[in-house]
Amino acid sequence: MNKQAKYKLIGFVMMFSSSSLMGGIGAFTRFIDAPGDFVSFWRNFAGFIALSIIFCFMGGAWKKVKETRFSGMMLLSGIFLGLLSGLYCLSTQYTTLANASFLIYTGPIYSTVLAAIFLKERLDWKGYLCIVAVVVGMLFIVGIITPEGLTLDLDPKYSFGNAIAFASGVAYGLYLFFSRYREDCDSNVRSWWNFLFGSLSIVVLLIWHHFFLQPLSYTEKVNGVTQFDASGQIITHAWNMFTMPASSWAWLIAAALITGFGAFYLLTHATKRLKAGELAAISYQETIMASLLGLFLFGETMTAFQIIGGALIVIGGVSQIFFSTKAAGKVGDKLEKTEEIRESLTERLEEEEAKESLN
Repeated sequence: MNKQAKYKLIGFVMMFSSSSLMGGIGAFTRFIDAPGDFVSFWRNFAGFIALSIIFCFMGGAWKKVKETRFSGMMLLSGIFLGLLSGLYCLSTQYTTLANASFLIYTGPIYSTVLAAIFLKERLDWKGYLCIVAVVVGMLFIVGIITPEGLTLDLDPKYSFGNAIAFASGVAYGLYLFFSRYREDCDSNVRSWWNFLFGSLSIVVLLIWHHFFLQPLSYTEKVNGVTQFDASGQIITHAWNMFTMPASSWAWLIAAALITGFGAFYLLTHATKRLKAGELAAISYQETIMASLLGLFLFGETMTAFQIIGGALIVIGGVSQIFFSTKAAGKVGDKLEKTEEIRESLTERLEEEEAKESLN
């Protein structure tokens, strides 16, 4: 395997790891007595703090931050990183979980289309088949497609929540798209800026939520299970950061470091190595991890359709890795042959120059 193929394969490993870590956020939040958008804030802010501390022990890291030319694309990728998670968490309070999950996962499709138009990142028919497979698999896993038919709820009472969920999907797509710019920027520096602006964007979202929609609240849960009242409504309580129990803070810190710092840091590195379509094919691994955690931690059995959906995501993702790595390998082989020819010609020229100097 040549350098180009290895470079691409490492990108896939990073994206797979990032998606797997992201899939754990649902399990973590079941034990956190805090609003979802506050959890989203800490997923970004913890990354900013952690990376800042790491930079203090990395020689020349802060110098590299100062020397890196800042651009609008770096600002936008950070803003949309914060919005994609913040808006999703907000949407779950105003629409069904299936609707919210489906709409945010349309994001990778938008990024693939935008990259094809503006960045000329073309996919062949095999790449498109892989994306179709993982998208269909996602629809099965999140419960949009079931044996009874489609479950996407278009009830007018969910219009506001669906609009916010749609916005989270757009933010997801724009984050992946804008992250494809400025490949010259060091990934650690890019991550630092992403965490900073992601945190600030969620602060704005939190203020808007609290003062213009409804006061921040959290869902009552017992052993990770959401509680309902006699009328079937979810039980919620007014939230105060200063009265959060210590256990919630412990779970929040763990969630922030694992599903925030770890996941988003790897995602930033992956976006530098992979095309938008390649990122899309692997991003839906997140739904598999969420389902597996629900199965092993909470005994939530997977339906036959969800198992089929998981299989489609695995097949589509693995196929994309194989096709892309193989294509990168061919490009690498051509580059290596070109380099060998160049070196051979250089040696011949040097030999001829040496002969002429002797004569």
